[in-house]
Amino acid sequence: QNPELAEQRLAAHPLASLSITRMSSPPEVVIAEGIPIGAPTAPAQGCTTGSSNVPVAVAHPIEGRPVEPRRIAHIFEAEMGAANPALPPPGAPPGGRYAEAAFFGGNSLLCCFLMCLLAPPLALLVPCFPCDRMWVYVSPDGSAWDPSTGRLVGY
Repeated sequence: QNPELAEQRLAAHPLASLSITRMSSPPEVVIAEGIPIGAPTAPAQGCTTGSSNVPVAVAHPIEGRPVEPRRIAHIFEAEMGAANPALPPPGAPPGGRYAEAAFFGGNSLLCCFLMCLLAPPLALLVPCFPCDRMWVYVSPDGSAWDPSTGRLVGY
């Protein structure tokens, strides 16, 4: 088409007083900058490089919040056929045994709430018969230790 004719039509249009600007090209927006995979990089802090020059993370132990020991209601003895003494978990005193311990935990609390809804007076008996059980290492002094982590979990 004829560009002069197009400009005349635009000038006759009711909105011709508005200025129309044309952009030569859209602005370039940088979304992210990265490093190509093949580019060599310096190892990050706390990382070491192996023989393949790939950064490898090094684990550092983090001390968490200590678990508060709980009161164990019952200890059910494990039937051991062998006379071998039980190896204690790390940090526990030797000479103990493995047993199943019952304690008041999350399942017992759920039973307590359920009994409050169904039969409120019976809810008072749930703490006397705890529903939670776990295997523990019982040391000679009577303290209970978690066999997998070696933490004191009850007394």
